[in-house]
Amino acid sequence: MDMKTSEITVIPDSDGLFLPRCSPDGRYMTAATRDGTKLRLYEFATGTWSDLVTRDIGFPQWSFDGHYVYFDTGSSKELAIYRVRIADRNLQRVAALGDFRRVVEPWVSWMGLTPDGSPLLIRDIGSQEVYALDFEEP
Repeated sequence: MDMKTSEITVIPDSDGLFLPRCSPDGRYMTAATRDGTKLRLYEFATGTWSDLVTRDIGFPQWSFDGHYVYFDTGSSKELAIYRVRIADRNLQRVAALGDFRRVVEPWVSWMGLTPDGSPLLIRDIGSQEVYALDFEEP
C-alpha cells in the first residue's frame, strides 16, 4: 500500500505465500510457501522473487539490522531455530529446541528476537491433563 496515495498493489507471483515480513530497511520482503517448505525473498527494486531457504519453515523474523532472517522449523521432527544471511544465503543453526515445549497457535508458533538477536519463544508449562469437577450448589 502506498501510504501517500492509499493505492493498493498486489505483489506479483505472491499467490500461495503467507507470513509476509518486510525488512527493516524496506528493500526486501520474505514470505513462506503455504506448505511451509520454502522461504522466499522478494526484492522491491527488481520486482523479483527468489528462494531463500528450502526446508521446513515456521515463523520468520528479520534481525534488527536486516542482515538475517531467523525462522523456526515449525512442526518438523527436528525442532530448531535457524538464520539465513541475506548477502550470501548462508544458513546457520542458532539453537536446537529438542524437547522444548512451545505454545502452539493455530497454523504457526510465534518467535521473536531480542535486540542482540537472541531468540524469544513462549514456553508451555501448562498441563494437558483433564480433570472432572463436580459442582454442588450450596
